[in-house]
Amino acid sequence: MESENYSDLDIPIEMLENWQGLIEHIANVASIPTSLIMRLQPETIDVCVTNRHPKNPLHVGDAESLNGNLMCKTVIDSQKMLIVDNALKSQLWCDNPDAKLGLISYCGLPINWPTGKAFGTICMLDNKENGYTDSERQLLILFKNMVENSLTILYQQYVLEEKVKKRTAELEQVNLQLTKALDKYAAAEQIIEQQKYSHDLTGFPNIHELEKQFNANIIASDKPAALVHLRITNLTQIRNNLGLEYSQHITCYIADKLRQLCPVDTYLALLSDDDFAIVYQQGNDDLSNELMVIINNLISGLNEAVSFAGQKVKITRCMGISLYPEHGTNFLELMHNTSVSASECQLHNRDYQVYDASLKAELMDRFQLESQLMHALPNKELSLHYQPLFDVANEKLIGAEALLRWHNPLLGFVGPDQFIPVAEESGMMIEIGYFVLRSAIKQLASWQVSGNDDFFVAVNISPLQLADPILVDTIEALLETHNVKATSLEIEITENVFLGNQDGVLQVLRRIDALGIRIALDDFGTGYSSLSYIHRFPFSTVKIDRSFIANLETSSVNQHLVTAIISMANAFDLKVVAEGIEDKIQANFIENAGGHIYQGYHFGRPVNVDDFTRQYIL
Repeated sequence: MESENYSDLDIPIEMLENWQGLIEHIANVASIPTSLIMRLQPETIDVCVTNRHPKNPLHVGDAESLNGNLMCKTVIDSQKMLIVDNALKSQLWCDNPDAKLGLISYCGLPINWPTGKAFGTICMLDNKENGYTDSERQLLILFKNMVENSLTILYQQYVLEEKVKKRTAELEQVNLQLTKALDKYAAAEQIIEQQKYSHDLTGFPNIHELEKQFNANIIASDKPAALVHLRITNLTQIRNNLGLEYSQHITCYIADKLRQLCPVDTYLALLSDDDFAIVYQQGNDDLSNELMVIINNLISGLNEAVSFAGQKVKITRCMGISLYPEHGTNFLELMHNTSVSASECQLHNRDYQVYDASLKAELMDRFQLESQLMHALPNKELSLHYQPLFDVANEKLIGAEALLRWHNPLLGFVGPDQFIPVAEESGMMIEIGYFVLRSAIKQLASWQVSGNDDFFVAVNISPLQLADPILVDTIEALLETHNVKATSLEIEITENVFLGNQDGVLQVLRRIDALGIRIALDDFGTGYSSLSYIHRFPFSTVKIDRSFIANLETSSVNQHLVTAIISMANAFDLKVVAEGIEDKIQANFIENAGGHIYQGYHFGRPVNVDDFTRQYIL
């Protein structure tokens, strides 16, 4: 059996806590005393995570030699599921270590790193004969995939850190051989002197000092240089949610990180609380390679969550890059092009963006979209379409999802995937969100008057709306105004609402739940930590992402995943909505798997309110 090469990689505590939740859940569902995640070591296989059952004889850190008669070793070698109903009745397994502890039945699956190397196993053990049901096996398959998703993220971080270490070591070796060390120290002293005219908290010079330095040292020398615009894209959200003191701490934290991660002769400046400038000049022809070392260092070094006053926040950032003199022959032109690159980088959620002349045209298109969107509400260009929701049991209409649409006289029909991100980033989403809530609740009242008392409407809520302190009071007032029962409204959120202040989100969702409003987790299954959200937050519904429904009739992987998700949701007493149902085969599968609600083109496309009323209500 070939051992994996990453046995020295520590599993983060947060990841272990996630795995603990999986193991506890599968032990509860299967009613067994022991469930495990085992980790392969060079000479042994160790208990990495185990459930906390009083009859579980195994503990974290317990190890068995690979020379023994181990069922987990067989699972790793064969890369297949192993089921042993009763080891005491098997000549092969009657003397294995688990049987000696009283654990006589076993069901296990291999867990691998993304490279294919073995990590270990995930398994269920019972102290009585047990063949394990299909739903328990499918749940084990789902949790195996979730653990492997976690390992993929950990491995990618490991690879990036190794690359950065290698490039950093190469750069340090070159620096040792440079003969112009005194010139570099002299330049550093000059930079320190200039930085006396600086930002109070960070000590960084402002944009005026940056321009003076650039003109004096870069343009005067006429040597190639790079200007980097580093933007902290979620600092405004952090300030709104956690306060000014926290955002100032973030600004100082970034400043300290830049001092640590950038070479000594790099010039650093602060353009605003969330915008930093980095100027790097190299006398030889290796500017691009050395610049990429700096960029990779920044990507890696700014990837950690920041803790302050008992809160932990993940920083999001983007970097725009322009080169002198290739992208500009004076400071203002170069600064403008660097900012254009940063905006493009932020728009497309990239780590960095090097300037290209075509970016200006694309950015102008975005500015045009944003300027038109500012007038969309007063000009009555926004409307709601509704997609029907049907009960799986009898295919009876039970509700609808409200979907925002925009038709602009200049731009024509603009897709939600284009304008909703712009609305969120520009802050317009709060006002637009209240328009959606008002329109949906008012229309719901109209439909219920027509005799559809049990009909409900689902409305999507953005992270910005959840951070609005008057959200819950506004929803309650709208329900009272239109005489609509709270149970007739469903709020849909996605996992990105948890990227900020989770405690604040939890408080808001608890208030919404206390009113009797349903809360649905949209796009379930696309994130490795979905299970932890289900445990902690008051959800009543999960919506299976349409990516799992696609090719359901031909993909055994999708079939197993959907079945396992529905089984797990039922175990938590949650309703399951299957999105993207496009044919009868998919609908039949969802029915047989135990799903509750259909949504998709097979049952009805999103249509405007008049067409929906005519087709489904009257």
